[in-house]
Amino acid sequence: MNDPIEIAVAILISLSSVGVLGVTGAFAWGLIQRWSRPRPVLPSAELDELRKAIDHLSGEVADIHERVDFAERVLAQRDQPRLKEGA
Repeated sequence: MNDPIEIAVAILISLSSVGVLGVTGAFAWGLIQRWSRPRPVLPSAELDELRKAIDHLSGEVADIHERVDFAERVLAQRDQPRLKEGA
C-alpha cells in the first residue's frame, strides 16, 4: 500500500465513511428531537378555528343570558301589584 493512488482511495473511503456517519447521525438526531417534542392533538389551524367558535358561542350565551334576565324582570314587574294613582 505504498502506491499514492491506493493511499488516496483509502483516504477518500475513510472521509466518505465519516461523512455518511455524520449525515446519518444528524438525521437520527433530528428524528430524536422531533419525536421527543409533544405533538398537539389537532393542527394549529383547527385549534384556532375551534377557539374562534368557542368565542362566538360565548358571546351567544352572554346575549341569551341578558335576554333571560330582561324577561325575568318584565315578568317580575307584571306580577307585582300596581299602586293606583291618587291612593
